[in-house]
Amino acid sequence: MNCSKGEAKRLGLPADLAEQPWQDLDFLGWRDPGAPDRGYMVAEREDGGLVGIALRAVKGLRGASPRAACARCA
Repeated sequence: MNCSKGEAKRLGLPADLAEQPWQDLDFLGWRDPGAPDRGYMVAEREDGGLVGIALRAVKGLRGASPRAACARCA
């Protein structure tokens, strides 16, 4: 949703994508193994399509642990 088509084609997918418990998931979130400061979240829409967003870890946040900004795909 918030990245270009080129960025979407280059994003790193989780290695265990096929083993995910798809029936039990409301969304899939993961960190990009090639770019650890980036994460992604994808959910199924009501019409069966998918929608996703790209996330970036906040750098230099004083007093906060690396997971403080988002626990979804940590």
